[in-house]
Amino acid sequence: MGIKTEGETMKTLYAAPLILLCLGLGACMSQVPVATTYPVTFQKKMQAAGHWDVLTTDVAKRLHDSLLGSGEQQGRPVSLYVQRPKYDSDFGTAFHDLLITHLMEQGFVVSENPSGGLPLTYSIQVVTHKDRGFIRPTPGLFTALAGSVYVLRSVADSSTTSAVMLGAVALDVASGFITDNPNSEIIVTTSVMSSDRYAARLRDIYYISDNNVDQYIAKGPAPVTTRIVEVVGP
Repeated sequence: MGIKTEGETMKTLYAAPLILLCLGLGACMSQVPVATTYPVTFQKKMQAAGHWDVLTTDVAKRLHDSLLGSGEQQGRPVSLYVQRPKYDSDFGTAFHDLLITHLMEQGFVVSENPSGGLPLTYSIQVVTHKDRGFIRPTPGLFTALAGSVYVLRSVADSSTTSAVMLGAVALDVASGFITDNPNSEIIVTTSVMSSDRYAARLRDIYYISDNNVDQYIAKGPAPVTTRIVEVVGP
C-alpha cells in the first residue's frame, strides 16, 4: 500500500466538499416550478341574512364615496336605476331590495324608470373548489391552546371552579380561531355606467356555506307544462 503525497491528500480533501456541493445543488433543482402558498389572509363568511344587509350597506357607502363624495358629481344629487337580472336567486332578490334601501339612506335618488338614472348592475358568481389541498391552521392557534392547557394544569389541583372557568376560556380561544373552510365562494360585482364608461365598479368576495349554495344560484324560468287534449268529432 503506497503512501499518499501531500498533493494527493489535498486533492482528496478538496474533492469531498465539491461532491457534497454538487449533490446539494442537484437536490435544489426541479423540472417544474415548486408550488408555494400565499401569506395568511382573512375572508368573511356569509352565514345569515344580516350579513347580506351588512354587504349592501357597505356597497351603498362605497358608491356614495365614489359618486357623491368626490369627483365631478361631488355635492350634486345622483339618480340611479338598479337593474334586476332576468333570473335571480334568493340572495340576489335580497341584495336588490336591501341595496335600494341603503342607496336612498346615502342620499341617492333611485328611480324605477330605466331612463331616470345611471344604470346600476350587479352580478353574482358562485365559485366551487374541488380540490384545495392542505389548508394550514390559523397562525397562533396552537400557541394559544398550549398556553391555556398549561394554565389549566397549574390551577387544576388548587381550584376546581377556576379550572372549569379556564377550560371555558380555552374553548373560547379555540372556537374563535377554528372555523370550517368551505369549498364555495361568491364574487359580487357592482357597476355603475355613465354613457359608455364605468362611473364606479366594486367587487366583494365572501365564503358561503356549501349547504347554502342554492341560495346564490339564479333560478331559471319554470318549466312549461303541456297538456294534450283529445278532440273527438261528432
